[in-house]
Amino acid sequence: MVDVNEDESARWMPAFLALLRTHARLKNLLELDVRRIGGLSVARFDVLTHLDMAGGRMRLSDLANAIVLSPPGLSKLFDRMEVSGLVERQPDPDDARSTVGVITRHGRAVVRKTRQQHHAFLQQIFGNVLGDRDLADVMRIMARLDAGMPH
Repeated sequence: MVDVNEDESARWMPAFLALLRTHARLKNLLELDVRRIGGLSVARFDVLTHLDMAGGRMRLSDLANAIVLSPPGLSKLFDRMEVSGLVERQPDPDDARSTVGVITRHGRAVVRKTRQQHHAFLQQIFGNVLGDRDLADVMRIMARLDAGMPH
């Protein structure tokens, strides 16, 4: 374990706490908005969005990586989404050991309706507040933070 110098942590701790606070508030607002529009959790919306953007199908291992969820966590979520008629599993035609997640017609309709209205909300709280330079800074900072984390 590395000892942290109090002076050094005083330099970055306010920024870290601001990030945590903003993330928590944003996550709560996103969850409320997505549930209001489409009756989805953010996790379900994330899965459907990734599948839709990938042309309707993805290997489940790739999907788990894309949404930052463990394969067992995605499997449980996918089970519940299958019961709701949003997605289905199919064998991967290129790899018999893999399974492909496929968005259903119902899932595509739900995610597209939700995304259209949800993006208006995101524009209001994110896009209207940040200019192009701010957005580039956020992307640069998030990439540096991500690169510094264990994967």
